This record gives sequence, C-alpha cells and structure tokens, in this order.
Amino acid sequence: MSSEKTGVYLCRCGGNISDAVDVEAIAENVLGMDGVALANVQDYLCSSAGQGKIKSDIEAGMIERVVIGSCAPKLHLETFRAMAKKAGINPMLLEITNIREQCSWVHEDQQEATRKAKGLITGAVFRMNSLESLEPIIKDLEDRVLVVGGGISGITTALEMANEHEVILVESKAYIGGHMIGLSKTFPTFDCSQCTLTPKMVEVFNHPNITLYTLTEVASVDGNVGDFKVTLRRMPRYVDADVCTSCGRCAQECPKDAIALPFVQAIPQAYIIDMEKCVECGLCEKVCDVGAVKLDDREEDIEVNVGAITIATGFEPIDPSIIEEYNYARHPDIITAIEFEEMLSAMSRTGMRLQKSDGTMPQKVAFVLCVGSRDFNRANKYCSKVCCLYSQKQAQLVLKMNKDANVSVFYIDMRAAGRRMEEFYQHAQEVGVNFIRGRVAEVNPLDDGRLQLRYEDTLLGEIGSDEFDMVVLCPSLNPSGGTQQLADQLGVPVGSDGFIEEKHVKIDPVTTMNQGVFAAGCALGPKDIHDSVTEAMSAAHKVSGFLGKGMISISPEKPIITDACDGCGICVKECPYGALSMTDGRPVLEALSCNACGICAAVCPKEAVEIANYTRKQLKAQVEGILDAGMGVIVYIDPAAYAAADIAGVNRTLYSPLTRFVQVPSIHVLDADIVNHAYAHGAGGVMLIEGTTDEALTSRSRDLYSKLKKATKEHKKPIRYSHIETAQYEKLMNLLNVFAEQVAAKAAKKKGKKEA
Repeated sequence: MSSEKTGVYLCRCGGNISDAVDVEAIAENVLGMDGVALANVQDYLCSSAGQGKIKSDIEAGMIERVVIGSCAPKLHLETFRAMAKKAGINPMLLEITNIREQCSWVHEDQQEATRKAKGLITGAVFRMNSLESLEPIIKDLEDRVLVVGGGISGITTALEMANEHEVILVESKAYIGGHMIGLSKTFPTFDCSQCTLTPKMVEVFNHPNITLYTLTEVASVDGNVGDFKVTLRRMPRYVDADVCTSCGRCAQECPKDAIALPFVQAIPQAYIIDMEKCVECGLCEKVCDVGAVKLDDREEDIEVNVGAITIATGFEPIDPSIIEEYNYARHPDIITAIEFEEMLSAMSRTGMRLQKSDGTMPQKVAFVLCVGSRDFNRANKYCSKVCCLYSQKQAQLVLKMNKDANVSVFYIDMRAAGRRMEEFYQHAQEVGVNFIRGRVAEVNPLDDGRLQLRYEDTLLGEIGSDEFDMVVLCPSLNPSGGTQQLADQLGVPVGSDGFIEEKHVKIDPVTTMNQGVFAAGCALGPKDIHDSVTEAMSAAHKVSGFLGKGMISISPEKPIITDACDGCGICVKECPYGALSMTDGRPVLEALSCNACGICAAVCPKEAVEIANYTRKQLKAQVEGILDAGMGVIVYIDPAAYAAADIAGVNRTLYSPLTRFVQVPSIHVLDADIVNHAYAHGAGGVMLIEGTTDEALTSRSRDLYSKLKKATKEHKKPIRYSHIETAQYEKLMNLLNVFAEQVAAKAAKKKGKKEA
C-alpha cells in the first residue's frame, strides 16, 4: 500500500473536456486507487479558484503529489508547478495529463473518450506513485542576444533590447530593412516607408550595443538554452563596410559597373562588388583612399555565444509561375505586387516611376488577388492577410500618378479588418478604384501587347472578359527560404504552413517550444508592419525578461548511474553528445551537455543507468495504468511529435480512441524490457513516433526499431516506427488510424478464435 498522498484534479474546461469525457465518473473511480487521497473536479483548473483549491489542499497537508487532467502540458505546466512550489511541495511532483487536445477534442464517442481518459489518468497516478523529488540544475545565462533577420521585426527587436543587452543582428542580404525598405508607401496612411524605417536602420548601425553582420547566415547551432554556441557564416562583400565612406570613386572608375551601392539609402552605407561582373582590374582598390576595397575578401565563419535567439526571418512571395493560367513568365507587363513596389521605392531602377516594359505609363491596370493564397490544390491554403490592403494602396497610387487611369481589383472576399482599414477600403472606392468580386480564370497575352483577363463576376453571376495594359499579381506569402533550416537547427517546430509554431497562439504568441528561442513578425505568419512591430516589441520584452533573471533552471530529468554499474563504458561510447566520461573507472555525467535522450539507459547491459522520472519502473507503471481501462495502442512519442498530436487536437482532427500517448524524452530511452511489459499488460500494438530532427538520434532510429521487433516478436503483436515532424500532424493521424484499425482487427480475430 502506497504511503504517498496524491490529489487528482480534473478540469471540465468550460465543457471543452466535460462535453466528451465524464470527468465525475473518472474522479469517483480514482478515489479508490492506491495512494490517492482525494479527487476533485473544477470548471477551470487554470483559474485562480482552481489553482487556489490545489494550493490550499497542499498547505493543509491533505496531499503531497498532484495529478491534473486538463489541457496540453505546454500551456500551464510551469504555472502549476510554480504554484506547487509556493505551496510547499517539490514542483516535479506535479504532472499534467492531456485529456483535452489528445482526448476530448479528437474523439466523438463519449464512452470511448471517457474510457481513454480514465486510462490516461490511472497511468498518471501509477507513475506519480514512484516519481522522485528532484532539484533543478541552475545555470548562468549568457547576456547576449542573436536576432536573425534584419527586416522591420528584427530591427525593432534589436533596438528594443540594445540598451540592456548586447545584440548580434544577422541579415542574409547586403543591407538591412527587409521588404519594408522596398516599399513605396505604407497603408493606410501613405507614409513613406524609407522616411519611417531609415532612421531606425541608421540607429541599428550606430548603436554601440548592436553588432551587425550582413551577407551572413546561421551555419550551425550547438550548446543549449542560455548558452547557445552559434556559428555564423559571412559571405564576402569585397568592401569593408566599417571603413567605406561611400564616396563613389570606385564605382566611377569601374569599367564593368561591378561595384555599387545596393541603393541610395542602404545600410550599411557601403559599396559591394558583384564578382560575376568584376574582371579584377584593381582600379577600385587603387582609387580607394581609405583602403575599404578588399578584393581578397573570403567567406568567414564567426563563433558567437548567446543566451537567447529571436527568429525574425520574414517572408518571401510565392512564385506566380505555378499558376500557369496567369502566364507570369510569358509577358513583361504581368508583374507581381513586389515588382510594382520596386518601381516606385528608393530601390527603383525606373526613376520611381510606374511604367510598362516599353517605358510608357499604363492606362489600364488590373490587380489580381489571392495568387497562390486560399488555394487547396496547388499552393497555400491560408489567406496571406495583407494582400487586400496593399492592393488598395497600389491601386490608389496608380490613380495618383495618372488620374485618368482605369484601375480594377479582382478579389474573392475583401478583407479589411483592423483599425482604419475599412475606412481605407471605402476611400479606395471613392477615388475610383473598381472592385470586381470573383476569381480570375486566366490572363492571356494578346498579339498587340495588351493582356486579356477572363474572370467570373460572382456578384452579377456573369462570366467577364477585359483587356489591360498591366496586370499586377498579388502573390501568397511564404516563410523565407531559410526558416525551416534555422528551425531545425534550434529544435523549434514549424506548422504545416512552414511558419514558426508558437508555444500558444493566443496567450504566448512569440515564445517557441525552445525555452530560449523567440520569434516575431512574418516568421510566425503573414502580417502587416503594425503587427510585425508589435510582435517584435513583445519578443524583445520576453527576451529581456528571460535574460534578466541571470540564470536558468535546467530540467533535472537526466541520467542517474546506480551502484549496479560495473564500469564497462558502453554508455560513454554510445552517448552522441559526449555528456558522459570515465573517471576512476565509472561514468560521470556533464548534465548541461546532456540531452536526456536515454540512449545510455537503453544500452546499459546491467540496467544501471536510468533517466530520472523516466525510469523503467515508472514507464512500466504508467502503461499498466493506461491499459487498466482496456486494450489500446501504446504510442511512445517524443516531445516534437507530441506537439504534432496537440496541433491535431487544436484542429479537431479525429482519430482512433485506441491510441494512448506516452511521452518520453526520446524513443531511444526504450528497450525490449519496457516494450515487452506493455504487450504483457494488454497493449494491442506499440508505435514509436519520433519528431526530432537531431541526426545524432534519427540516425540510430531504424536500428532501434529493428532490435525491438526481434526482441518482442514472441508476443506476435505489431510494432511500428515512424518519423513525424511537428508540422505533419495530418500524416500522424493517418498513421495512427491505419495502425489502430490493424490492431483492432487482429484483436477481434484472436478473440473470435478463443470463443470458437
């Protein structure tokens, strides 16, 4: 009989859970369990009243451990653990079991959802009975921030932090300012983007606490939270930006126009050499009085240590060529909205003048919205949010330049949400912009150079056709090309749309699933300048709060080496992170280097290594409790893939209620003993789902799967392995459904044989 006093608290979540799960029945069931002192149901456990109930029960000495059945742990686990610590118990003795995103939101059958939730709670109680009080590992933070991306979000984030922290700002282009510096005017006020942004760019360049690296990307990230070791790869500019005075003599002397400023207001205000044009005559080097020209400049790797990282990598437009019927590549007067802006901005090569390919002013212009947006077949499912509004701005700019022009905007639905935006739309109509509701079918170049546009007017219910001098395609916005690679390096999940996944879209929108990594602006999804700046300020505030503590608590759930160790050294040899070393014939752990992957525990022939709070005993106990409610599929899942299951819940993606998730630090903590135990206690099948992109682990996964298949074949039950990244939640659900169906069919067949 356990002497531990566990309190079980279940949340109705305003019906989000209780509409599908009979939480009262579960509470009644767990009351008779070994170690359970009380069971309580609340409408909202995360509220002050809900937390207060738990806190008062702890302080009264009624309970010493806490199991909560509510929403995803990522939302409120740290809040509840902080409350538990204040109440007087070790925070590691509080656990949240996910019965919302991974139960009530994804199963329609109340009986099956309740049965599953009952098993999950029982498993949590069984595991809780053997959890240990652990103290966090305290680590000093590196008081330096890396901001990746030099657009308006990155610039704002850097400036907001620079008075308190050292900032390193990295930009892949030769200048900062991002897409905003390439705009002519900004909606809804028609402010000059250069007038707004250039002073901030200059401030970044001159700020003593900001180190700016242009033509630079993140090559690799090592280390861990609070002390990231980042390798930056800077490409050659062939001009020292810190020395160049922008006098222009080099450009005057160059016979091939190979050296130039990116544009007049570029920051850094320094020339750059295009080596594809350069013939290396050396004239530029000879005439530079300050010695800024460096023809021998080479690619350079720069090592920096930072405590936090902010992702502000922005967006890039979709290539409209994938919409073949718009013939983007076939005619020079079919342009994108980005190209429209380039004609009129400070980066203009047309003298800030809108013109056709023949140099004349267009008299009749069409704007085509949703090019690649809201397209469930060939491009992006999502709305790119800003296209309706910037097309209205561009349409009005055409009329400002040519009051006699005919301008039409073709749209599916006009979206003008936000302060002053509906009035902006109204003004566009008042000045003479034509709005035609309906998707454009095709844009056809005609022999006379004009462009025929065929469309359906869905308001009039008519098929229409018209001819224009210029067609402006408003393309869907994608995450920038380097976003996925950077996310992989930082262990940060991205969504199915490719944008960075927030910790919580509503209440923690700029924090990622990596504790020391934040994000802002279009790295998180399409948005306008106002929202990008707002998020940048929020991210800066979050980073300052994080670094301001001076230290960080690292999870103590690390390997423990028991007296059963005989010093064979296998764990040291197999550790992919070099976190174990031999000292006086025994392995010694460097906790800050440890990823808690569990490989050391799984390979130890003496079972002398265990991961604290993920021991064999605890994992076995959890599965026993889960299967106490009946046969199910045990899915051992790592944190990255677990996040995919949470996203499926948020999207209400239905899947088999036979599925039972058991989160592990990594699937490599598993061995045959653990999996065989699951089969022996009623698991119909076992799945290993891995979401990490860490090659140190994924390179071993197939071998682990092969070993477990052989070592568990005596049970004659299926086992599967799959790699599912966070964004692939739909793929995960399909795999779960197919596997659960196979398991159910096999179990039914076996039962039929027994009855016969």
